[in-house]
Amino acid sequence: MTRYLSQVIATLYRPSENDVQRAFALSRAAAERLPSLPWVAIISITSPERPPAELGGFVHVLRLSFADVDFMSSALSPRGRAKLNHAFTIEQAQAIRHFVETLPGSVTSVVVHCEGGYSRSCAIALALHRLYGYEVEMERLTQANPSVLQLMMRDTFPARQRRGGRA
Repeated sequence: MTRYLSQVIATLYRPSENDVQRAFALSRAAAERLPSLPWVAIISITSPERPPAELGGFVHVLRLSFADVDFMSSALSPRGRAKLNHAFTIEQAQAIRHFVETLPGSVTSVVVHCEGGYSRSCAIALALHRLYGYEVEMERLTQANPSVLQLMMRDTFPARQRRGGRA
């Protein structure tokens, strides 16, 4: 088990200060090693060519599949252009926001994983921080996919509300 994964697990077992929800970005391999905790929700992001992650007995799981491509970039490589058919969509952004907004109050942490744990998952964790005030480790989110983040932040959704009716 990596040192960071051990730290995340220890943090998941500790109550958050001031009832602040927390978000973590992890790799698929790390997420598959997490203990199933009732106060943790999972947003599972896999590549289109990969099978679903094996996440044990988590109750609150949102599974999505999309390619890791910076689809809004004007300098897309041929490899990036080949992934455009499987890029993140507005419907997936809405699904994430709906999932988070409807989590029960007993869920205090959201773990977002993608294959590597540094691009797509970081973009979603950063969006949860900006949209809902989730506590994150900013230094771990520096490689967030800019297109995924930008689409998550679009204000084309119904008025957002924090869980439990808190604005």
